[in-house]
Amino acid sequence: MTPDSKGSKLSRRAFLVKTGWVAAGVTVLTSCGGLLPTLPTTASPEREDGNLWIQMMADGRVRFMCPRMEMGQGAILGLSQICAAELNIDQADIECVEVDTSQLPPFKMTVGSESIAVFAKPVAFGAANLREVLRKRAAAVAVLKVAEVTDAKGGFSAAGKFIAYAELVPEKPEFLEVEFDENVPLYLTEAGRFDQKSGQSWKLHDIEDIVTGRRRYSRDIDLSGMLFGDVARPPFFGAKLLTVKVDKAKALKGVVDVVVDVDDNFAAVITENPFILMDAIEAMEVTWRKTGETLDPDQLRVSRHRLDDDFEHTLDEYGSAKEADAAAAHKLTAEYSTSFMAHAAMEPRAAVASVTPRGVDVWCGSQDPYFIRARIADLLSRSAEDVVVHPLPMGGGFGGRVLSQPAEEAAILSAHVGKPVSVRWSRESEFQHNYFQPPFSHAIDAGLDADGKIAYWRHDFVSSPIIFGLVEKPLSLVLDAFVADKGTARGALAPYAVGYRRIRYSDIRTPVPIGAWRGLGSAPNTFAIESMMDELAVAAKTDALQFRLRHLGQDQQRLGAVLQRVGEISPWGAPRRENEGTGLACSIYKGETFVAVVARVHIDHAAQKIKVVGLWCVQDCGLVINPDQVENQVLGNLMWGCGLALKEKMTFADGVADQSNFDTYEILRHDETPAVVIELSDGGAFPPTGVGESALPPVAAAIANAVHAATDVRPRHLPFNYDILVS
Repeated sequence: MTPDSKGSKLSRRAFLVKTGWVAAGVTVLTSCGGLLPTLPTTASPEREDGNLWIQMMADGRVRFMCPRMEMGQGAILGLSQICAAELNIDQADIECVEVDTSQLPPFKMTVGSESIAVFAKPVAFGAANLREVLRKRAAAVAVLKVAEVTDAKGGFSAAGKFIAYAELVPEKPEFLEVEFDENVPLYLTEAGRFDQKSGQSWKLHDIEDIVTGRRRYSRDIDLSGMLFGDVARPPFFGAKLLTVKVDKAKALKGVVDVVVDVDDNFAAVITENPFILMDAIEAMEVTWRKTGETLDPDQLRVSRHRLDDDFEHTLDEYGSAKEADAAAAHKLTAEYSTSFMAHAAMEPRAAVASVTPRGVDVWCGSQDPYFIRARIADLLSRSAEDVVVHPLPMGGGFGGRVLSQPAEEAAILSAHVGKPVSVRWSRESEFQHNYFQPPFSHAIDAGLDADGKIAYWRHDFVSSPIIFGLVEKPLSLVLDAFVADKGTARGALAPYAVGYRRIRYSDIRTPVPIGAWRGLGSAPNTFAIESMMDELAVAAKTDALQFRLRHLGQDQQRLGAVLQRVGEISPWGAPRRENEGTGLACSIYKGETFVAVVARVHIDHAAQKIKVVGLWCVQDCGLVINPDQVENQVLGNLMWGCGLALKEKMTFADGVADQSNFDTYEILRHDETPAVVIELSDGGAFPPTGVGESALPPVAAAIANAVHAATDVRPRHLPFNYDILVS
């Protein structure tokens, strides 16, 4: 149960108020033991949870309280279309509402390409249950059997008479306590039912506000009496605050106060306007000391662990090693690696907090507002019910917005000064003080038998914990010792049939803060796998596409289909042109989304550049709800993959990031983008599978394989540039 401020169960009236339901309407609630069950933010939704997210209003429109955070992926769009399909209404009939943490029970954080894949079915069940409850009400009004009431747009047809949804809604808001019906028909699973709602490219409901600048982000929040804060951030990882002299900072005009807590490593200023924050921070005389932790790159090299035969986890092992080794007529060994990488979102994070004796309100962008609520409650020694987080859209997330450090800083400062405080990170703070994607180091040994089939596959790799990367001591010590980090291992299981296979890895914690980054380990692991597959195809003197198809089992027909299709729509197999090459790679994202990519590169010797000139991608993500939305996600992944291959790299010296902005941390520029062809293979299965990160994993490998086809030079480290051709 979720208590209200008096400690009782959240009342129906409170629920109406909290969800902003001021008009008459109907919502369906299951009688499953409580109105608002409290769920951890890592738990996937139950099918009946969708009933809480959908309300029928008095005018026949639907209010949809989307349980997803917006960071450019447009999840609310696809989920709205699912509502529309089940209720047979148009986009104009859906009011999309952004909810705060007081309005709905905790829902799973927005990560892992799960917004449509995981939430489609609960949303569909919620809308379908509401539809069928209203159908029964229409049957009672028309004095007909329920089966005699048929669907009509925006309502029902009863004996030839149209009954609109609006006619079935009472004057006062109403909860219908009914048992959740798991057998209710879902129209999205029935071919031909309301196809006009799925498969259409609806546009975002707030697209005009986004384009015209009316859409509010964290930096746009402006409260009456609001002050501004900033923190003296540690100059290097693991720095310990020793002393702070505040007199010069306090003497500056416009400085309201200086807040120092040496024990908590915290020193900050509060000012009347944001323009003097930098001067005030610089005026504080802060001394720091280093801890004993330093980055040891050798820890993350697979060769060191192979030397000692020391790997923490065996991900998979099957077959006879002895028989496979004996059968191998040709043996290959190669090492591959990737670099530290940053999220590099366009919007530096910001937050506003207002802390009063009555409660705490926080405005910020986060992929998990309930996690932010809990952290701030702990910081302020308040109950979670005292804290309300108002989520705002993010200008990019990519796993980097699970935390909202400015929200925590603003809450501390607001509690100190008794007024709302805005904290706005700089771009430099983003690059130094967020968490990062760890480097990966791979070694793969593979052998081909006399028939050119893979006899054995030994894959070892080393990286850092990703999912557990942000867990602090002492719990991290327990996790690191006993739990394999599945984020680090994501994508490491090659989809190919071999005689013997063994996959091992170690996840080594480093002083560099590590956390979720787009796709977690899937792109680095796929780069190694698909590069080795290309090397094996070359050794077998076999077409790389046919080599992959030959090694797919009967259970990989969908991967085989996208591979064959990308070969058909791309210039695969076309005669080689001078200074150009074509490469191929594929992957299965989280075991459910099938992707194949062909890349064409041009080697510009005059400019000393490797340029990706074309990308062809075929993706099977099951039922496509909104083709435009899915294609945009694929396009973003393809461009990101180009940057992963050729540009993006973080380096550190003495605990300090060498890159602090986009002049030193390079991402793909507009004039470097290739021509793109995207084809969505409609697998037709409901629910759809993830697309937010699914097309990223094979891109860098396809580009590297294309470079080898053009030059006979094999890129084995990401990122790479023209220098590898002349070194």
